[in-house]
Formats: sequence, structure tokens, C-alpha cells
Amino acid sequence: MKHFTFFTILVVFAIQTVFTVNSLIPKELSAGESAVLPNTEPLLQNENCAERNNRFVTEFLNEKIIDSINHREKFWNRKFDNRHVYETSVSKNRERFRFIIGVRDNRQDYESPDLCETLEIPALLAETVTHKIYAIRWPVFESLNGEGILLEPKNIQPNKKILKNIIHVPDCNITPEQIIGVIKSDDINETINSAGFDTSIDQCRVIIPTIVDRRFEKRRSAILTNREYIYRAAFQLGRHIIGYEVQEILALVDWIKKTEGAIVRLEGYGEGGLIAFYAAAADTRIDETVVAGYFNNRNRICDEPIDRNVFGLLEQFGDAEIATLIAPRKLILVNRNAPELQLKSEKNGAPGILVKPQNDIVKKEIERAKKLVEPLTVNNVAHSDWIVFEPDEVIKPSGLLLRKIGEELSAPGHSAKDQFTKNQFAEVQSDRIQFRNKRIINGMDKHTQHLLERSTLTRKEFWKHHNASSLQKHAETVEWYRDYFSKNVIGRFDDPLVTPKPRTRLYKEEMSHTVYEVELDVFDGVIAYGLLLVPKNPAAGEKRPVVVCQHGLERTPSITLRGSEGNAYNGFSTELCERGYVTFAPQNLYVLKDKFRFNQRQLNSLGKTLFSVIVAQHQQILNWLKTLDFVDRNKIAFYGLSYGGKTAMRVPPLADGYCLSICSGDFNYWNLKTASTLFDFSYIWSNEYEIFEFDLANTYDYSDMAKLIAPKPFMVERGHSDSVGRDEYVGFEFGKVRYFYDHCLKLPDHAAIHWFDGGHRINGEKTYPFLDHFLKNNP
Repeated sequence: MKHFTFFTILVVFAIQTVFTVNSLIPKELSAGESAVLPNTEPLLQNENCAERNNRFVTEFLNEKIIDSINHREKFWNRKFDNRHVYETSVSKNRERFRFIIGVRDNRQDYESPDLCETLEIPALLAETVTHKIYAIRWPVFESLNGEGILLEPKNIQPNKKILKNIIHVPDCNITPEQIIGVIKSDDINETINSAGFDTSIDQCRVIIPTIVDRRFEKRRSAILTNREYIYRAAFQLGRHIIGYEVQEILALVDWIKKTEGAIVRLEGYGEGGLIAFYAAAADTRIDETVVAGYFNNRNRICDEPIDRNVFGLLEQFGDAEIATLIAPRKLILVNRNAPELQLKSEKNGAPGILVKPQNDIVKKEIERAKKLVEPLTVNNVAHSDWIVFEPDEVIKPSGLLLRKIGEELSAPGHSAKDQFTKNQFAEVQSDRIQFRNKRIINGMDKHTQHLLERSTLTRKEFWKHHNASSLQKHAETVEWYRDYFSKNVIGRFDDPLVTPKPRTRLYKEEMSHTVYEVELDVFDGVIAYGLLLVPKNPAAGEKRPVVVCQHGLERTPSITLRGSEGNAYNGFSTELCERGYVTFAPQNLYVLKDKFRFNQRQLNSLGKTLFSVIVAQHQQILNWLKTLDFVDRNKIAFYGLSYGGKTAMRVPPLADGYCLSICSGDFNYWNLKTASTLFDFSYIWSNEYEIFEFDLANTYDYSDMAKLIAPKPFMVERGHSDSVGRDEYVGFEFGKVRYFYDHCLKLPDHAAIHWFDGGHRINGEKTYPFLDHFLKNNP
């Protein structure tokens, strides 16, 4: 009998083992309706859900980028009566352009640039027959100076004036010293066309500013290019390295234009071409502009180095539209020796490529610009050649003045290097350049950090029209802020959701519940996917509350199931289903590393973010869940960990249908975490280069997003040893949430935080009762 009992136990154990193993293997569609949810079609495709989702979104966004050109004219209202009328008619577009490139801060007034010299190193670098060459700096903001080289004409008579002020902006990897030949370089090519150079060169002043380079530097745990390092924090503050460098140029224009009748010619090559182009579009005081090695069709801005990522650029602007902000002033475009570059996604930084613009594409973009402002020439407001293209095959020699200066400096007796040995001079100039670069980078960083310090006050000013004196006043005044968040921070597609056409397939059977794969159409070519867990044996007519269980970075819905790898999730979609909830685990976009981060670059160019797509996917999921006869459509909650916690702060305020939100492993003093260069837990040092949200620090932090969720219940789950943040900053930010719910809304039980002794994981000890209280116990 004992042997029989033991044998029976072995058989039962074997059967259970087979059933358990099989239950972990996704089941493909089999004959019989039980493998498909009622009122759905069979899900037949077997492609990896994350790959499929990413591929569809990439194709959708490529089409949106190409189509963006067809929607830009609705933002413009050009009038062509005369130059003043025209420039006034595009002033709102110019204002928008300045905003998105971060030209937003008042510059400092100053009398003239300062000479840069020390007791050991003179400011005078060289002297020719016609010019003295100095190292100079000039104030931009309180913490930032522009620096570069000044070529000052020597023989200006008292009754004469400088005929032309030339600001020559080199590529970011070329120094001003290399441009004029004080330091020789075999890598420097002639880049600036002499077209339009009709002024006596001995009466021209030239200033060559320094541009931040793309050299990799190690800072803390990150190795980033200098340009990406500045870009990251500045972007979060609504600023940009492009904007900072444009401001350096405009600070020079401020000084030059103090002289009545002074003419400014702005030249730029490569990255300097970008800066010159943008500066001329931003400021009408620049009389003529030369852009070399940059002008192009900008549809592939998502491929370029991330420090060129301008939020919402393609919504209103391609290069043709930017050129119309310069019209009718002279614009000369040169397509020669454009810098080429390939950055790989190593060392924490973003990938990017630069390729030489093709002449035929450049010509098409120029023709588009001409057509946009054609009435200017018809009305004789501008010459028909206000925009001139100098292609590769007809390029003329480099700027006459710089060529002559270089020739003179090659002769003995003219350069400051004659005071030193050859090695001493090279060492002195190398040190000068190195310290100058550090000063500029540190100045930009200090300005950004100053803005971050003041951002609490900036957000307070932004929120001044929100009335939190009562629940009713909150409801009346918060909608504007929710709409702004949706449109200007997250980014909102105007496309209507398509019919979902749900497709389902049995994923696995458990003793207590059934798991289905679900796929829904969202937009034309965009899908939503997830796992639906349905408790078995419901009472007749019973409707269950739903918890949407959101995974984190580089995960898929199955990670939320019990038995999956990664114990941080503790099988919470399974656990909640066994507690009586219907649960749904969606596939979000933030998987496949550089692939999804490329989607963010595509989206940013359109003024959108990953959450522009994710919100739409969740809205379609909610719409569909509400149609299920076993779902209580009024009780659908959200619970997400890590990147799912980010989703918990951004989707429930916007997707119509969530009644509650729980943020686990993410709640933070968010803008400090993303933009501070002081703390080691900052995203500045991470490889998550997609994380930065343009201008967020001036508008919303996590306590403000909680206001958008309110009065719906909101909870935070925080492990003391979770490296995503620090308790003191999490507590600081949540204190504002507590005050708002307790004091303003008089809903003290609707906001909670659970501190537990643990790390980055779903804990559930307090969050499950929180869900029960609002989803089960309340009618």
C-alpha cells in the first residue's frame, strides 16, 4: 500500500510538472473557439511583439516626417507688401524658432570685448601689415562668456569707419587658430566662399568665435561628447547648446551694432554653418549670411548627432522655411567639403551621423525657399538672387582676407610665435585653447544649473492661474494645464483612433485564470499589444475591476507574470489576478535599445515624444477593455514599475478611463534627477539619452503631474535602497503632493506613499490594499 501511495504521488507530480511547464509556453491558435476571446478575431502572427511594434511605429513616423512639409503653411501668414510688413508677418514664426532652439535669456550689455591675456601669455597673437590679431572674450550671460579671435584692422583713418564686420564661425572641431594659420593643420580645408566679398579687406574686422567641440570627455561614469553633455541638461530647461552658441554670436552683434551703420556679415562652416544659419534667422540685424556645408533637406535630423535635436523643428520648419526668416537679406549657400562623422552608441552617448548634403537635394530645398517668398521678388522687395547657391563645382577660393592673413603669418616676424621656440609656442597655444574650451563648457553648464535652481520659481509662475482652493476650483482651472501638458510636453497626434479590430490568442491556462494575447489597431499602421489575465469562474453578470500592469525598460508583458525571470516584478499581474482583478500588461515602446531611442528622435523632430504614441495605445486599450462584459468600465487602474512608473505619471492624466495611478520605482524630484550635473544619480551620466523632455523643468515636475491626475487616487511605492533616486528628494517632491491632496482638495486618503526596506521592485504590501480600497470596497 505504501508503494502504491508513493507511485501515485509520483504520477500526480509528473502530471503537474508537465502541466506547469506547458503553461509557461505560449500556445498558438488551436481549433476551437476557447482559444480566442469572444467578439475578437484570431491572432495569427508570430513575430516578436516588441519588434513588430517598433517596426510599425518607425514606419508610421517616417511617413509623418515626410508629410510634415505639407502641413507647415498653416503656421505661416506671410505678407509681402514691403520688408517691414514681411518681417512683421513672420515674427511669430521667428519667436517660435527662437523658443525651440533655446534663445530665451536676456544677454548682458557690455562696452566692448575684453582682451584675454595673462602675465605670461599676451593677448596679441600676431600682427600683419593690415591687422592685429587678439585673443578676446565677451559677456553673454552672467556665467557665460564667448571667446575667440579678433582680427582688428590697423589703418582705419579717424574720418573713416570699418566697412564690414565679419563673424566667421568654424566647424566645431576646428579652432579659430587653425582658421587663420597661427596653428597649422593639414586637416583644414578651404570652406568659405568669397562670393559677395566686395569690400576693401584692410577695412574689415573679423571675429572668429570658438564653438564647443565633439571630443569625448569622461565625466563621472559617463563618456560623452562635449556637445551632448551640454545638450542634455539644457534641453530639460528649454535651452539648447545651439541656442547658447547663437546667443554668443548675437552678443557680438549687440556690440557691433552700437556703431551706427555697421554692417554684419555672418559666415559659418559645418556646425558653424548651422549656428550662422540659425543666428541669421533669429535676428534681423545680420545683413548677409554665408552657410557652408550645412544647408539641406532636414527630414533626417533624427540621424544626426543628438546635439542637433531640436524639439518640434519639422512641425513648422525645414531649412527652406528657416531661410525665409532670413529673406530678403542676402543668403549665400555653399555645398563644399561638408564635415562627415559617425558616432556610435558607446560610452553612454547617442549615435549620430553626418554626411555631405547632395547638390540636387540642396537645390530642391533652395527652390522651395524661393517659391515660399516669391512675391518678395515680384514686389521688388528683394532681389531675385537674395539666396545664392555655390555648388561644389563652382566654388571660389576661401575668403580673401583670411587667405591673405594666413599668407602673411607664414612670413617671419609677424606672429607672436616668434617670441617663443616652435615647441614653446605650440604648447602655449594648446594650453590656451584647452583652458578656453573648459571655460566655455563650464559657463554653459553653470547657466543651465542656475536655471535649474530657479526652476521651482519658474514653475510656480507657470502655474499661477491654477486655483487649488477647492476641489471645484481645481477642476475648473486644471484643464488648461492638462491640455498644455498633452500638446506641448508629451505631444499629441491629431490622428483619430481607428477601429481596434481586436485579435486574441490563448497564451496559457492557469488553475485560477486564463492568459490571452491581445492585439489592437491604434493608428493606421500602429498597434497595441498586451497580455490579458482573466479570472476563472466569475459569478453570473459579475463585472471585475481592472489593473493595467506596466513593465519597465527593455521588458515585455510576460515579465509581469509569476514565474518569469526578473523578480523585481514579483509576478504582480498574476498576483492581482488571483486577488480577483482582471489585469492587462501592455507592451510599451521602450524596448530594443537604440531602436526605440531612434523613435524618440523621430518623434522629437515633430514636437512629439514616445508618450505621444503610448498615450494613444493606452487610450485604445482602455476603449477596448470597457467593451468586455466582465469588466467594470469605471474601475480601471494603472500600476507601473520603473519606466512603467514614468508611464504612471504621464499616461493616466491624459488617457480617458484610468481611475487611479500607482507609480513604483520612479517617483522623483524629476527635474533635479534629469538635469543636475551635481549628483551621481542624475540621468546626465546614464545611457538613456532619450529621457530628456524639452522645457519640462519650467512647466512640470512630478508633483505637478500628480495635480493632473487629481482628484483620482494616487500612490507612490518607494524602496529605500532603490538607486533611481534618494529618499530625501523623493520625500521633498511627494510632500507637495501630500499638501495638495490633504490641504487643498481635502482628500487625505487619496494620496499615499509606501516606504519599504528594499530596492527597485514591486512590493505590494501597501499598494494592493490601496487598490482594494478604491476598486473593491468603494461602490
